[in-house]
Amino acid sequence: MKILDLRNVFRNCTDTLIEIGDPLIYYAEEKMEEGHPSLFLLEYNRAARRERIVANYILTDPAFVPHFFSFPDDIVMVLESGGSEAWVLRVDKRTGREKSMARLNFIGSFLDCRALDEDHMLFYTGPNNRHRALFSEYSRLTGFSRVCYLYDLEEGKYYYARDPRVCGADASRLLTCECGGALQVLLLEPHGSEAEKEKCYRNMRWLGDGVCDRVWLCPLLDFVVSVKTGEPRVPLELILNAGTEGLVRYAGMNRENIYFRARYFPTGDQRLCAYNRATGRKSVAARLTLGRGERPAWFSIDPEGGRAYRVEERDDDCEVTGVLNSGISVRYPKELGRFVTCVDDRYIVAKYILKDDKDSFEFNSLFDGKTGYQKSYECHCAVRGETVVLY
Repeated sequence: MKILDLRNVFRNCTDTLIEIGDPLIYYAEEKMEEGHPSLFLLEYNRAARRERIVANYILTDPAFVPHFFSFPDDIVMVLESGGSEAWVLRVDKRTGREKSMARLNFIGSFLDCRALDEDHMLFYTGPNNRHRALFSEYSRLTGFSRVCYLYDLEEGKYYYARDPRVCGADASRLLTCECGGALQVLLLEPHGSEAEKEKCYRNMRWLGDGVCDRVWLCPLLDFVVSVKTGEPRVPLELILNAGTEGLVRYAGMNRENIYFRARYFPTGDQRLCAYNRATGRKSVAARLTLGRGERPAWFSIDPEGGRAYRVEERDDDCEVTGVLNSGISVRYPKELGRFVTCVDDRYIVAKYILKDDKDSFEFNSLFDGKTGYQKSYECHCAVRGETVVLY
């Protein structure tokens, strides 16, 4: 395990961690510079322990909210204030040069965005007072409650998505990953929250078996071309499906697999399923159901490492046992907080939030499962691979 303490580098709570690499880390800092609200894109070299300004901007609107998307050579940044416009910038990490910059005007108010790759962004907007009549007509014609735009940074053009599965989603339900040697769009189509889906099962007598969770996959190139040509249906391939009696939810991915948590309501059986990114083969990776006579426990799934843990909370401690890609079996003091993850199959990361009506304080603790050594930090914490970043 490597501990990277950036608390002296991250100077205030408005700093945003963009990417943790080795040896380079990218982050953003908002501060007043010569009386103007400014945004700095910064690079920190872990080996040289040196900070470098990649680019900086004066924020013409103090209400701007930044969104960052990091790629091997570039950072794509979106600045919006919840209205009908947004700025999109693509910045070279090495030189700080703007490869593209555009001011976009939307119908409706900004809701969310997602970078599919360095060249393509998805934007979602919802109704507002300014465009109420236009939005009403759009909803009447399409049946959609929001607008989805595909923006091409190279062309400087945007296109309207027409597929109801895309328009009905949001940015958190659209992911990109490499499968079968090509970039793919993974579209998650769950039916409401887990509690809402279980309620549908209890009312199955009236709702039938058509209340589904679906997971779709599509080559990124095909996705982009179909939206640009105005096709009503993107060529999405259904890879997982659960009817009213069950549930399937995205759980994370690693280099080999994409993981989904599947649950069958009639028996309570719950499993972690794997979709192989190279072959498309589907398999059961782990069982997430407590056996008869087992003490109460919950399961934690690492969304990036493809690991799963059984966590049993006792009176004074918590027992963590690996159930997928982990062989750990250790207890740590319950006072350290709620289990977050495990590093190197040895070090427990736990988080505790202390708050009152005015303030909130975050404490992150590291516990060595072999020696029992523990240390707590009042700061934020992020884990990438074997690196624990404090900031």
